[in-house]
Amino acid sequence: MGTSVIQPSFAAGELAPSLQARVDLARYQTGLKLCHNFFVMPYGGVRNRAGTVFVHESKASGVARLIPFEFNDEQTYVLEFGNLYMRVYKDGGIVEASPGVPYEIATPYAATQLFELNYTQSADVLTIVHPAHAPRSLSRLDHDDWTLSTISFVPSTSAPAGLSASARTGGSGATTSYRYVVTAVVDNEVPDESLPSASAAVASWDSLPGGVLTWTAVAGADYYNVYKDNAGSGIYGYIGRASTNTFTDINIAATKTDTPPNAANPFAGAGNYPGAVGYYQQRLCFAGSDNGPQTVWMSKTGNFHNFGYATPTKDDDAVTMTIASRQVHRFRHLLPLRQLLGLTSGGEWVIEGSEAGLTPKSVRANVQSYNGCAKIPPIVVNDSAIYVQARGAGVASLAYTFESDGFSGDDLTKFAPHLFRGYQIVDWAFQQAPDRLVWCVRNDGALLGMTFLPEEQLIAWHRHSTDGFVESVASVAEGDEDALYLLVRRTIGGATMRYVERMASRRITGMEDAYFVDCGLTYDGRNTSDSALLTLSGGSSWLHPEVVTLTASGHAPFSSGSVGNRYRLRAGSDLVRIEVTGYDSSSRVSVKLLEACPASLRGTAVADWALLAGSLSGLSHLEGKSVAVLADGDVHPPRTVAGGSISLQSPAAVAHVGLPYTAELETLEIDFPGQETVLDKRKAIHSITAVLEDSRNFWAGRDSTHLYEQKAPYRVNYNDPLALQSGVSELKISTQWDEAGRIYLRQPDPLPLTVLALIPEVTISGKG
Repeated sequence: MGTSVIQPSFAAGELAPSLQARVDLARYQTGLKLCHNFFVMPYGGVRNRAGTVFVHESKASGVARLIPFEFNDEQTYVLEFGNLYMRVYKDGGIVEASPGVPYEIATPYAATQLFELNYTQSADVLTIVHPAHAPRSLSRLDHDDWTLSTISFVPSTSAPAGLSASARTGGSGATTSYRYVVTAVVDNEVPDESLPSASAAVASWDSLPGGVLTWTAVAGADYYNVYKDNAGSGIYGYIGRASTNTFTDINIAATKTDTPPNAANPFAGAGNYPGAVGYYQQRLCFAGSDNGPQTVWMSKTGNFHNFGYATPTKDDDAVTMTIASRQVHRFRHLLPLRQLLGLTSGGEWVIEGSEAGLTPKSVRANVQSYNGCAKIPPIVVNDSAIYVQARGAGVASLAYTFESDGFSGDDLTKFAPHLFRGYQIVDWAFQQAPDRLVWCVRNDGALLGMTFLPEEQLIAWHRHSTDGFVESVASVAEGDEDALYLLVRRTIGGATMRYVERMASRRITGMEDAYFVDCGLTYDGRNTSDSALLTLSGGSSWLHPEVVTLTASGHAPFSSGSVGNRYRLRAGSDLVRIEVTGYDSSSRVSVKLLEACPASLRGTAVADWALLAGSLSGLSHLEGKSVAVLADGDVHPPRTVAGGSISLQSPAAVAHVGLPYTAELETLEIDFPGQETVLDKRKAIHSITAVLEDSRNFWAGRDSTHLYEQKAPYRVNYNDPLALQSGVSELKISTQWDEAGRIYLRQPDPLPLTVLALIPEVTISGKG
């Protein structure tokens, strides 16, 4: 009798071949040799990934990048940026300008620039930067109403014109010259103050100092600020506010620490356009232009497009700072965490101020590490940042620690370097709910996944593939889960096509809704209205092939073309299928029973009914491809798409059709921690016990060429699909002595498989 050895968790994910003899590592006991099209769950088990739903072809099947846009929990979008255009996706569909015509706006970004775009969002405005283009704001007004405009970095309020100054009446004797300027203010949530007017001078009586000012009113201005230079220094200080276009200075002392704003646009002209952008402490921050690769510019506090300053400097003035480093390290990203992180091509910097906040006088920068960052925007997970290292060959974390009173990081790929060596990460996204997954696009089209719970020190890598080449990903919240969108390049009929696809939810409420095909579509003929009822009547034996009457209430679904259609009616676990044989009216037809009708469906109005389909069309995007089919919860034989359609063996109420993919899992060699190693011993595995959750069928064996099928035991009801299985399932396999002692699992069918633990029964012998 062998020994049962449990692997209760796969939380370490796939380990590199160079680590597969490190039995001294704790991760070895929870690691895998192969984790392909499975992902590690936050609590240690593995699931095969869900399939992807075909949404729409990219414009002319051209290169595109997917960018998320989240206004709030309910209004989330994925934006398709392609060559000089942008399209919009929402809730698994493309937004249309008119039926069949995608909504689209023009952009200045060429296809070669798409993956160099950097962006940040505040409410319904996305700020986009690229070193070859002036910064722009993308604003959402409605699902099909977006504007992309160049940002103006001068106040939108016009400066007052026609300022004149005269001496106060009644004075005499000697005079002193005073000069004045006036600004107009629109009192928004953040007041928008114009640039100062042209100055006006007055020779004021020393016996009655001051002056009387008038100017032309500015449309939309709520009030005006008045400034005075009474010392001839050229420095104007605040002396008061006017609600109209007149003001009298009664010898008011100027506050020289409160001066009028100066014009400043550090991003004017080619070479000055920034490549990084982010928000920090109510400032909009830019960095990394061609002419200033190591410079950061921060707006005035709360006035995001105002980079002006006063003389002398005020705390809320714009900030300009250039870091000093041994080499020129261009800023690539600005990321607000506890402090502002500046990620450059050669190092990671913290930009901060004093405890009272960041000001022009208190700003400072300190380098934290010298890994360097790639062009891909970093991801924030809780209070940590993860980023792709320079040259795109690895992923690192950066998080604040109280022990060091600074930011420290960790290499997140050190246990799976084989997935990155020789490759680059070109895009990625974080799918927070429900499983905390980071999805990475590799430059060879592979999709890597990382289950990431830094608070639990859970870092598990897994690899994924499809019949195609993944080029971009984006994740947005939709309902109570995050939806992952993918741009996939596929070869269809010898032509290169690019499709926007959406990964289906892994939440399974019943086998009919299990979705495990790629680039697929679903036929769903089930009724969705509680008021649309069908009733069978007029039967005597209620056996096949008796003809009875089918009556509709609350709707009128029938026509002469309904003859030949098949329906399924269900009441609880009872079910009957029928075929229309004659048309009476839009609410009544004659039908033939295709099987015995249960008593619960005789003369009873039911809302649980479905129109069955014997052929499925609309599949032209998979023309010529062999597709997998799950029909009414059971695996259907493969079909080849011809003329955009396929035929089914028998009509189905729900069918998922798409490209097949295989999920594979292989454990590491068996060894017993704390005991004499058995890596060099011969082993025989007699059986495999899997602890399953909501699973159907799989193959297992000692390797990929010696597999045995585990099947669901029985059907609960004759007409229902095989039930999902949870709990312990044992599979006997052939016994052969070898030194590997591994288990291989495969799910080749479009069915769910969740493995919580594996328990091989192993017998160990001496050396061979």
